[in-house]
Amino acid sequence: MSILNYFFIGAGFTFIVDLLLSMESVKSHPAVENQEWGMVQRILCMVIWPLSALVFLIAFIKQFFK
Repeated sequence: MSILNYFFIGAGFTFIVDLLLSMESVKSHPAVENQEWGMVQRILCMVIWPLSALVFLIAFIKQFFK
């Protein structure tokens, strides 16, 4: 896998997270309400997408199995 593939996958993952965070039901959730999602966070998500994907999946699974 080349470095470009790594960044393209990161951009796709960041785009999906950005779409999910723009939904009204997610915006009004207390855990996300006062959180900032700016360009710095987007770039960091693109660079460290494997870790952010893991955190996202763990939080997503915990939501259903509380």
